[in-house]
Amino acid sequence: MRQAITLAFRDEGHLKAHLADFAVSLDEALGWVKTLLEASETRSGWEHFDFEAPRVAGRTGLARVWPWTRGDFWARRRGRAIPSHLILGMKRDTRWLCVHGLWQDESSFLLHTLYPGRVAPREMDDPGLSPDELPEARAFWKRHAIIVSSGDWEA
Repeated sequence: MRQAITLAFRDEGHLKAHLADFAVSLDEALGWVKTLLEASETRSGWEHFDFEAPRVAGRTGLARVWPWTRGDFWARRRGRAIPSHLILGMKRDTRWLCVHGLWQDESSFLLHTLYPGRVAPREMDDPGLSPDELPEARAFWKRHAIIVSSGDWEA
């Protein structure tokens, strides 16, 4: 059995932005994450993965919008500097959780964010997007949008 790890939060604000989307307690979701990370063979660098939880973990804010959905648009979500592909709608239940964080060393993991849903590439206007990542981002974000409610974006 691998050594136990400690979890720390890199950006509690980013994590808090997703809290309302969870159907389970944050402690329960973090327990699932910790179990997976403790079983990890590679304990270095960035981790960005999703996994299926044992039960519904929350509501996902990602929708496939192409080829059949209409009404999607591009705008800046509140508090964001870059535009996102958006669609008005209701989030749907999911068992999937997405984890993004960085190994500090063999026994500590710095969690950047955790949210209900699947892994998605960086958005096309993300300043951290590398030129190599751009084709995947374009392909993904032309077919997917973030589900928002009225007023969740800036005009």
